[in-house]
Amino acid sequence: MSSGGRTTWWKVAGLGVLLFLAAYGLVVLEPKETNTGHERRTTYSAAAGGYKALYLWLQELNLPVKRWERTLNDLPAEISVLVMVEPELGPSKDELKSLKQWVAHGGTFILIAQLPNPFWMDMGFEVEPVFGMQHLQDKQEGLRFQPSPYTQGIKSLNYSGLSRLSSSRPRGIVHIRSAGGGLLVVVNEGKGRVMGLADPSLFSNGSLRDGDHARLALNLLLSHRNGGELLIDEYHHGYGRATSVLEHLFSSRALIPLLQGIFILLVLWANRGRRFGPPRPLLQEERSSSLEHVRAMAQLYQRAKVQALALKAVVGWIEEEAKNVMVHRDRDLQKKVMTARQYLKREDTSEKDILELSRGLYLALAEARRRAVGISRQ
Repeated sequence: MSSGGRTTWWKVAGLGVLLFLAAYGLVVLEPKETNTGHERRTTYSAAAGGYKALYLWLQELNLPVKRWERTLNDLPAEISVLVMVEPELGPSKDELKSLKQWVAHGGTFILIAQLPNPFWMDMGFEVEPVFGMQHLQDKQEGLRFQPSPYTQGIKSLNYSGLSRLSSSRPRGIVHIRSAGGGLLVVVNEGKGRVMGLADPSLFSNGSLRDGDHARLALNLLLSHRNGGELLIDEYHHGYGRATSVLEHLFSSRALIPLLQGIFILLVLWANRGRRFGPPRPLLQEERSSSLEHVRAMAQLYQRAKVQALALKAVVGWIEEEAKNVMVHRDRDLQKKVMTARQYLKREDTSEKDILELSRGLYLALAEARRRAVGISRQ
């Protein structure tokens, strides 16, 4: 392979590596892009914003609580309550449809998040972040509780006030609200219901013991358990979502850019390794024939009637060509050249003499070339 070909393939390989790193970076960063700057609300996290304390506490209470690390399309019928906290990944194909059917058949879906996500939108909830002075005013106003099984025994909550929740559906009921908007909203769907809580920090490791946070957690989880199991979703935090990089890649948004990059690489490969069209002949150096030079000299002689000038030009060309191909020391050629130079001094040189001398010089030059490369004349 030529140096140019190796350089091209190194460039193609480098482009392929860059595309792979870009795609892999998208896969790695995708779980964090919807939760940038916030702690992960997962039961595996022991950080202040995690939910491991809530999970272990529910187990100590001998409640049938489990982590759910599969798609929502596979929810078993015996599950009564599903909890999803600040999902980092969006729903996969048909998950929302399966979730709605499960809720309509009597399931209770508890969604705890303060950031907009596809689950809020599909369930008819609207969550709006609150910043600045409005956030401070809402905290000063405090919370108002509507009497219900969900607010029983609740007197104080350390509400962050960073989001307010509402529902566009007429069946939506706000059970806990602040001056800026709702904190806890419940919407009945068929035989089941969807509960929305706009502050995931209430049940986090660092805040579960504050105020009546633990009491509120039990009210939400046990009000509609009806003897069934409790599931806490971890699938949309990335756990169990993919068993390999390829599987994760196929289910992520990096798939389309990667396919485009592969297509570009194939085009570059085809352009480098395959010729589109008929084969082209090798480039050859175009040289004028020696006979053309002799013919030109003959025409010059016929026009100018100067035999000596024509013969001198032929002798000069033969000597120059012999030096170019390094056969100027050939003895036979030198004899021919000396003979021709003697004719230059004569004044009675005829046209026939010039023609024979020119032909002899050309043949001597051709024979000297053959001897120089070791080819004998046949």
